[in-house]
Order: sequence, then structure tokens, then C-alpha cells
Amino acid sequence: MLRGKVLNIVYIVMALVVMQPAISRAQQTTDGLLRVLNKVLDSKEKIDQAKVAEIEKIKKGLHANYASLNARYDNYEKLFDAYKSFVHDSAYFYCKKLDEVAYQLKDPARINNAKVNMGFVLISAGMFKEGLDTLSRVNTRYLNEKQHFEYFFLQARSHFDIADYDKIADYYYPYSREGLAFCDSIIATHKPGSYEYLSAAGLKALRSGDYKAALEPYQQIMRLPQTYQDSAVNLSCLSYIYYVSKQSDLSLQLLTKAAIIDNMHGTKESVALTNLAKRLYEDGDTKSAFLYIHNAINDANFYGARHREAQISSILPIIETEKIKGMEKERRTLLVYAATITSLIVVVIVFAVITARQLKKLRIADELIVKKNNDLNAANELLLSTNQTLDQANRSLKHMNSKLDEANMIKDEYIGNFFTINSGYIEKIDRLKRSLEKISKDKSYDELARVINRLNTSYDRENLSDSFDKVFLNLFPNFVEDFNLLFDAEHQTQITGQVLNNELRIFALIRLGIDENETIAKILNYSVNTIYTYKTKVKNRSFVANDEFEGRIMQIKALKEQPVSAS
Repeated sequence: MLRGKVLNIVYIVMALVVMQPAISRAQQTTDGLLRVLNKVLDSKEKIDQAKVAEIEKIKKGLHANYASLNARYDNYEKLFDAYKSFVHDSAYFYCKKLDEVAYQLKDPARINNAKVNMGFVLISAGMFKEGLDTLSRVNTRYLNEKQHFEYFFLQARSHFDIADYDKIADYYYPYSREGLAFCDSIIATHKPGSYEYLSAAGLKALRSGDYKAALEPYQQIMRLPQTYQDSAVNLSCLSYIYYVSKQSDLSLQLLTKAAIIDNMHGTKESVALTNLAKRLYEDGDTKSAFLYIHNAINDANFYGARHREAQISSILPIIETEKIKGMEKERRTLLVYAATITSLIVVVIVFAVITARQLKKLRIADELIVKKNNDLNAANELLLSTNQTLDQANRSLKHMNSKLDEANMIKDEYIGNFFTINSGYIEKIDRLKRSLEKISKDKSYDELARVINRLNTSYDRENLSDSFDKVFLNLFPNFVEDFNLLFDAEHQTQITGQVLNNELRIFALIRLGIDENETIAKILNYSVNTIYTYKTKVKNRSFVANDEFEGRIMQIKALKEQPVSAS
């Protein structure tokens, strides 16, 4: 046990060393600590793997020294310590093994210590009755000072947890009084200023609602050596005291540190992470709350804490609903921008049509001018007989040339006007784009800034693909079935719901008439080589010849119109 405590202290020191550079760079701000927490959550898989590797080392030691009951007891205790906040079922299994070996050794101290450990496992999993029944069978005469403290503190924690779980006043207050009585027992038997004394005094004041009195013990505790589990719990308690004292930012920082410590050491109860998600949701940070509450429910499921699962499940729908509302608001805003840009494009098209009509009129005028020129040439031949007639024809020709120059000038003006109008609207769209970028950059509008900060092109592209799949399958409901008719049974493709895979999506675009690899690659955000590889691989699986395959795809029929029945 002493060695386990030393190792825990070493772990927390190592954790603080690892965290310190990141926390220093963040200057202890809440945002900085949340960034550290996010990095830790990104590394959870590696952290869990390292913990599993450490457990495997202990198991090897267990097998190597299995013949010795004392060594077996020590290794079972190490495995219990490793699993107790990691996997409930495994912790329970090794606690039973610990109890069996203790009885084989006929050692009352170890037997009763094993019962305390079993009580911890059962209560941590929400099995309060079983846990209290187990603790009631502990003979405290055989516990050493440290175990004696752990027993009374576990009793206090158990009764407080049951009170919180029941909530009904008829049960809440009796359980709370019993928890406070166990705190008094610890205070009466330990030296003032010791970790044990301060833990009990702080917990008693906290559960009694005397937050001012609870502050000093927890501040002193944070200056004492402690395990990483105790550190996370004490940080959470101190955070709550600051929270009710209206020191919200400091409270959030301490709670974030507690969550960082929990997740850096593979603690799966995730109480701090759950409370952090609730706090961030209350502060309006739905995105972070959504991330943390999902991590917390995954940890609770992994550990097997039933009461934690129930608590988190009551919060999860609320946060998810708020997340969906935010996404819907973002979607509506994007639709407004899309409608605005679309309107500008329509205006440009209208002007383009008007200009095209004017150009058509100019072409007709050109044809008339050509015809008139031919007539003038004929007239010149006829008017050569007399000077008078020739002078009159020359004057007529000059007059017609003047008209022709005028017509050419009109044609040039309309052509220039066409390009000017188009250039002007293109420039307006460009200025609109630059203005939107500048507004976003300067954060002139809070709402627009939040919209731009939440833009996620990967998520939008994924939504675009989902929308495409749904619309396409509405148009071609039998597309997958008809597509599979081109393959043997073992090579047919199955989909779930209304979502196409990459191969089906490529040939869906081909069915719509988009058959160039470059265009398909741009739409799906793939390289041209990737599109070519997908097409070749699919065609090679089909029993249809490669050069006929796309033709067969184009023969797949869309949804037929259903006759409208008379009402």
C-alpha cells in the first residue's frame, strides 16, 4: 500500500511536469487550460494503452510469483489499485482474488483491508446497498491508521452519494447526517493540519453548506502531497466552493485542471469532466460541452458506473438539443448568404440576356447595312451615265456611310456596355466577398463572427455528400439494387440507410451525366487518380465488359411518376 501511494504521488508529479509547459504558455487562463484538456483527450487512446501495458507488467509479476501467497496478495492489490478507477469488472474480480488470498493467509488485517477495497469498488459502480453491507462487516480493530482513515472517509462518501442519488428529503437528510458523523470521527482521531483532518473538515463544511469554512481546509490540502485521484477530487471540491462564491472563472480553471488530471491517468469515472460539461453548457459554450459530455458518457460506459451513466444521460439530451439548435441557426444564416449571392447572380444573368438581345439587334442592323451597300453599288453602276446622277448617288452613299458608322458605333457601345455591366457585377460580388472577409476578420458583428468561427468545410462537405445521397436515392430509389445486378452476389455492395459509399457516389454522378474524371474529382474532393482507381476497381469486379459498364449505368431508371388517384 505504501509503495502504491508513493507511485501515485510520483504519477501526479510527472503529470504536473508534463502539464506545466502548456499551462504556463496558456498563462493559467481558462481558454488555455481547455486547450490543454483537449490535447489530453486527443491522446486518451495512448494513455489507456500505457495503462494497460503497466497492468500487463503487474500480471506478469503475478504469474512469476504465484506460488507465494504474500507475493500473490501484493500483486492482486496492485492490480486492484490499477483497475479501481479504470474498469469496474476487473477491479471487482481482483478484489475478490485479494479477499481469497487474505483468507488463505488467515491475516485479519488483510481480510478487513480487502473488504474496504470491495466496498470502494461496489460504491464506485453505484451499488450502494451492497457496498454499505460490505463495509458493515469490516472489523476496524485490524486496520492500520491509513486504512482506518480510508474506511471512515469511504463511509462518509458513500452516505453522501446515496443522499445525492435519492434526493427525496426523507432519505437525503438521514444519509447526510450519517456522512457528517463519519467526518466527525475522522476529525476526532487525527491531528489538526494533517491531510486526513483537513479532508474530513473540508468535506463536512462543504456538505453542510458552510462554503466559507470549507475554503481554508481545501486551500491547505492543495499544498500537501497527495495522489492524483485525491488531487482531482480536491480540485473539484475547491472549484465548487469558488463557484457558489461567484468566482466563476477561477472555479472553471480548477475544474478543468481536475479533468486534465483524471484523463491523464486514465480515470474513467469522469466526474470532473461531467461537471465541466455542465458548467460550459451554462456559460453558452455548447460546442465544448458537447465534446466533454460525450467523453464522459464513454468513460462511464467503459468503467461500468451505473449511477454516473444515469446522471450523464440526464444531461446529455439537453446539451445535444442545444447543439442541434446552434447548427440549425448556422444553417439558416448560411441560407441567407446563399440567397443573397444567388440573387446577385440572377441579376447578372438578366443583364446578360438583355445585352445578348441588343447584340442580336445589332447583327440584324449589320445585315441591313450589307444589303444597302449592295443596293448602293448597283445604283452607282446605274448612275454612271450622268454626273448629276453620280453626284446625287455619291451624296446618298455618303449619307448611308454615315448611317453605317453610326450603327457600328452603336454596336461597339453595346458590346462595351455588355462587358462593363458584367465586369461591374463580378466586381460587386468580389467586393461583397472581400467585405464579408473583412467583417469576419475584424469581428465587427458578433453573430457573423460566431458563424464564421464555426464554419467547418469538412463537416459542410460531409453534409453536402449526405444531401446528395438522399436526393439521388429519392430520384433513383432502385439505383443500388440495379447497380448490384451488374455483379455476382459476392461482389455486390450493401448500404445503410440513405448513405452511399464512395464507389456508389462516383457512379451516381456518372448517371447524372457528369462523366469526366476531373469534374467528379472536384465534386468529391478526391484526386483524379483516385477516381480512376475506384472506377477501374468496380468495373473489374463486374461481369459486364469494362467498355459497356458506364452505358449500363446510364440505363438505370429514375423514379417513375405514380398516377394521381381521383379524390
